[in-house]
Amino acid sequence: MKQRFTVRRRIAVALTSAAAATTIFTGTAAAAPAAQPTADLGAAASGLRAAAAGNADAEAAIERLIASPQDVAKGLGKPVLTLPGQIFPVPAYSDTGQGGEVLGQLYGSGVATNMNNEFRFGFFGGPGSIADNQTGAELNVVWYSLANGTSGITRLDQNNKVVPTVISTAPLNVGKGMVVGAVYGSLWHKVGPKAEDVVKSTIWMPSMGMVMS
Repeated sequence: MKQRFTVRRRIAVALTSAAAATTIFTGTAAAAPAAQPTADLGAAASGLRAAAAGNADAEAAIERLIASPQDVAKGLGKPVLTLPGQIFPVPAYSDTGQGGEVLGQLYGSGVATNMNNEFRFGFFGGPGSIADNQTGAELNVVWYSLANGTSGITRLDQNNKVVPTVISTAPLNVGKGMVVGAVYGSLWHKVGPKAEDVVKSTIWMPSMGMVMS
């Protein structure tokens, strides 16, 4: 577990540093905190279901989340407002994750970034580092905008593009406002110096969060 939380801290530090650099180079001061927005949790869950419809893997991922009401309440209760990086409050669990009988196989977390005016969904997790070659694995995010009703299923296939150790989507045009997303699927990890030193992780409980675009 110590290693897992260290990874989360590294991501948080990287995103915080990026935010500080943005402020320094643009010469802008941090704005006063805005009022916390609220969301219709039922609409969010229904929107994710509709976005996943027709894709068996996405449908199964969303149903596993909805069957866990505590996770849904945590993931959809309050939007994450820390920009440019927003870490999903509900982490992913996988067949290679770390943990014991109580905590389960904690694997990593989804994230949303908004750097250079490019909104992306991303994911970070272990073991090792995310491999460059993802042939035979596929990591996706199913998302729904509560602001404008748009939705989609988008592949995460850009490694180390925005933040080190994060694999992300291409920039998405989701509009402005609250967006709920869930990351599911599989991912190859590099765990040693040789080409064959790779491990495939398959998520059985998706990472979910509500973020601001």
